[in-house]
Amino acid sequence: MDERAGGPKPRLGRRAYLKGVSPIVGVGAAGCLGVGTDSGPIRVGNLSPFSGGLGWIGPNSRRGIRTALAGNGGVNRATIDGRTVEIVERDTETDPETAIAGFRSLDDAGVETMVGPSSVVAASLFRPALTARLSFVSPVSGTTQLDNIGGTYIWRTVPSDTVGARAQARFAYQEPGWRRMALAYRDSKGSYSFSKASGEYFSSLGGDVVTEVELNPNATDYRSAVRTIQDAGASVVSLTAGTTITGQFIRDYVSLGADDDFAILLGNDVLTSAFIDEMGADTMEGMVGQTPAPGPAIDAFTERYDAIHGTPPGIFAAAAYDAMNLIALAFVTEGEPNRRAVPDHLRKIGNPPGTEVSTFAAGKAALEADEPINYVGAATPQSFNEYGDPLGSFAINQVVDGSWQTVTTYTAEQLSERG
Repeated sequence: MDERAGGPKPRLGRRAYLKGVSPIVGVGAAGCLGVGTDSGPIRVGNLSPFSGGLGWIGPNSRRGIRTALAGNGGVNRATIDGRTVEIVERDTETDPETAIAGFRSLDDAGVETMVGPSSVVAASLFRPALTARLSFVSPVSGTTQLDNIGGTYIWRTVPSDTVGARAQARFAYQEPGWRRMALAYRDSKGSYSFSKASGEYFSSLGGDVVTEVELNPNATDYRSAVRTIQDAGASVVSLTAGTTITGQFIRDYVSLGADDDFAILLGNDVLTSAFIDEMGADTMEGMVGQTPAPGPAIDAFTERYDAIHGTPPGIFAAAAYDAMNLIALAFVTEGEPNRRAVPDHLRKIGNPPGTEVSTFAAGKAALEADEPINYVGAATPQSFNEYGDPLGSFAINQVVDGSWQTVTTYTAEQLSERG
């Protein structure tokens, strides 16, 4: 479907609308907020989950955005024609209906574009974005539901799950040499889309998908799911279910002795040191997952992030940093902050040819010198295809001695190959 197609907004009750609203959060901005002014701060939304099953994403996104604004070479240091950016946050609560309410609230607040949302809710914002002609740049949404529909109002600074799933399946088939895969996923479209893509690519390489198990988030345990996978004779399971479900699944997997029968491939939402601490290093030892390989500017970003926050960046923080930088550079390219800036300029900013830049300040200086730019990101190189998706490599990470370590990396070219 062409994303320019119009359509009515879904109807929501008052309660559904109000529960998505959270206070405005200013980041280094001063002065009057007035919507539609050309002298006060520029409003940009952050529509992310700060609660619910993916509630850890919002704070990571917030810190990545803040680094882009307040860090060395940042937006609010260099300014956009003397103006700073103010972030207006809305919590999606990891719920599609609440996300729609939050999107409408940001539209009413006069934001020019927004960072977010996550895979669980992104597809539900397709129609509202087209109707309002209000873009979003998601640093977290890999869902295959956004494949082939973006590039105007819908953009991502992380690759599609189609690419990540191929990395997972390729590793499973080629490295340990597993041939029988099971799919286990939370009963949501986002989780299913990743598992389906992994299974399809695994099959194209010559493997077999022997069973699929849907995991109900309201279940108290997943012992029956583990037994189903054992009975199917799987050698590995692609598990895409979020932190809570994944944690309980692993506990049941260990208690049933299934770790002697099949291995687990994890979704990138649990590839954190905190998850290892929660589950125990011994339990997690040897488990594998995949994440987008860092972009060329990752070291400089990490240094700026640490200078502001005093900690290493969390997952998706670099992609949120890239999203904010790209948005601000689109405003400069447009000549003013408005809703056409992202649709009209993001691709040319992210793709060669042009002077390579990795901060807002460097990009602004080049643009003001009438030089085309090629923004080179921290999360990925941020070169976009026709659908607004970045092309990039994926890293396979494994728990070794209690920490995640990269064991192999697949290039974008390798992951574009069919089996």
